[in-house]
Parts: sequence; structure tokens; C-alpha cells
Amino acid sequence: MDVKNKILVLGRPEINKAGLVSSVMAGTALEPCVASSEASAQIAWDIDTRYYTAQTEFWVDSTEPLSTAHTELVQNWLSSPSTRPSIPIDTSTHELHDSLSTLVDAIVFVFNPRDSTSFTDILPWAQFAIDHEPSILLCVAVSDTKVGGMDGQKDEWFDWCVQMGWEWVDLTDVDPESEYSVERVRDALAANEWATMVPKANSKTGPKTDHTPDSNVDIHADSNADHTPEPAIDAPPEQRDEWDMFDKIASAVDPRRVTELHQRLFTQTPQSDMSGLMSQLHSLRTEIAQLDPETARTRAAELALALGKHTL
Repeated sequence: MDVKNKILVLGRPEINKAGLVSSVMAGTALEPCVASSEASAQIAWDIDTRYYTAQTEFWVDSTEPLSTAHTELVQNWLSSPSTRPSIPIDTSTHELHDSLSTLVDAIVFVFNPRDSTSFTDILPWAQFAIDHEPSILLCVAVSDTKVGGMDGQKDEWFDWCVQMGWEWVDLTDVDPESEYSVERVRDALAANEWATMVPKANSKTGPKTDHTPDSNVDIHADSNADHTPEPAIDAPPEQRDEWDMFDKIASAVDPRRVTELHQRLFTQTPQSDMSGLMSQLHSLRTEIAQLDPETARTRAAELALALGKHTL
């Protein structure tokens, strides 16, 4: 019986795919590239989150450079990402895609921005994504060193990813405060509703709130101890809980992410392109729905602020 729990990790042989997989599994920063004699590998990964466990498997494989005609098609597509050309796929590739469609629910495409032609290898997998709609699509830029001075080229890759529903993760970003990290790749994969997902017994209770006693706190402490009383709040208990949740979400909101969302929605998408805007909102809603409840509330608040910012 086929189980749709495979994570396809693709990139040219010289790309540090194995290092990325190891870092994702360990939750650590990407290590410098270590040469590997194996072109492909299958690596089991047991996801264990606060709410569920899931057995998955990385399938690591190498791509090959495309023909000149395919490369030119990608270059033209990058210059106008909103237009979707017909992607030429041969019969054997179609058959391969069909066989993988019942097994693969995530694709991590890895390329080196220092070799811009390595991005073109995404072409057949763009068609796979169109035909079979895996839940997770990540385009990850990696290099042994940070890559600056390529903002124009990176913007083209980013815009293409936005239009095609891939998440752009630039691990070569020179910005010390960059949101891009191996942790983002890990979070995206862990947030998927895998076919092998098994909820934990206490997952229905949701995230722990500030009103839940901590397991390390002695709830039988001396009630006569000298405690400073909390100031009175003129609101019923249920409203106080709502304000506590509001404060918690507000403190977790990242202003930089709000700005980036605003730019993604209104700067990089023409204001006259309502269908493009709705498509982006649908994509963001899908991404948020895959997160755990606590993170989802924060991301939804950031999206609401980004939308509100446009009306100010």
C-alpha cells in the first residue's frame, strides 16, 4: 500500500542536499558542504511535535542540467512569472511523476544562486506540482558562503515562487536579521498534515495558556505567604482570558513579517490584479492552516495587520 509520506529533496550533485537534510532533522544551522559519493539516499525522519507524531522519509536525488531550449524557457518565464508557459515533459518523466504522486507530499528543491543555471532544474518539478499538487513546495537557496549583490536575480526567483505557489527560503541571505533559516524548512515540513500523522493524547487541549499551572510549580504552597495581589480588572473572567490571549498574540507579532507580507501582497502584485491578490491570500491561508494553533493565531494576526496597513 502506498503511503504519501515522502519528502523529495532535489538538486544538482554538487549541491549540499544531504547537509540540508541532516540540519533539518537536527534543527541546526546548515553546515558547510561535505562531498558525498552517493547520488541518492532514503532517510527516515520521525516528526515529533507538541501535537502529533508522523513517520516520514526524505528521498534525496540529483537533477541533471536541462537542454538549452528548457533553460531559455525558464529564463523567459522568470522575466514574466505571471504567464505560465507550456512545459515540455517527455513520456518517461510523466510516468515517473505519476508513480511518485501517490508517495510524495513535499518537494524541497535546492540550488546554488552562484550558479544561476541550477535554478532551471526546477522546471519538470514545477509541472509535477501543477499536476499533482503536493502539500509542501520549498525552493531553497544554499551556498558555502552568504551571497550578496544578487538582489535583482533573487527577486526574480522570489516572484516566480510566489506565482507558482512555492515558498522561497534563502539560506544565503546576507541580512543578519533574515527570517530565512533551516528552522523555517523544518517548521514547514513539520506543519504538514502527513498521512502517517498520529495525534498525541493531550493534543486536543491545545496550547498551554498562562492560566494553566506549570508542572514545576508547587500548587500547595503556603497560602499565607506574602504575595503582592494582582490589580483588579473590571471585566468578567471570560473577557480577561480574551484580553490575555490578545496580549500574548500581540507580543508574538513580528513587525518585519508584517512589512514583508504587505510588500508581497501589494508591492509585488499589481493593485489591478485582483485575481492575483486573491490567489496570494488563498495561498497564505493554506500555509497558516497547516501550523499549530498558537503559531497560526500569530500568523493570522500578522496577515490582518498587513491588510490593514494598506488601508491606512
